[in-house]
Amino acid sequence: MKLQLGEVVLIRMQFHEAAGAKVRPALVLLDAGDDDFVAAPVTSRPRHSEFDLVIRDWRAAGLNVASSLRVHKLTVLAKVEIVRSLGRLSHPDRDALVQLLCQAFCPRLDG
Repeated sequence: MKLQLGEVVLIRMQFHEAAGAKVRPALVLLDAGDDDFVAAPVTSRPRHSEFDLVIRDWRAAGLNVASSLRVHKLTVLAKVEIVRSLGRLSHPDRDALVQLLCQAFCPRLDG
């Protein structure tokens, strides 16, 4: 399975200190072709950081409620934990994501 930048997936998140799991949406940032992928968590909680990105077209992304991406909370997830694909970011949301990723991880070097 090859995932694409901007794809929203529903993923099974295992509890670390207890038995069980919960299912949460995540946004695909990078799939290098192996068993894992880099993702940003999706949350319906209000924005807390300058690196939280409001998803304007959340319905097109397959989400049930207005949501944001936590660009500063990236993680590596196993593809086997994907329950299903929900949708994709719209072009404007994907463009805003790329801009925010650049702000977060490609700061200007002044001098």
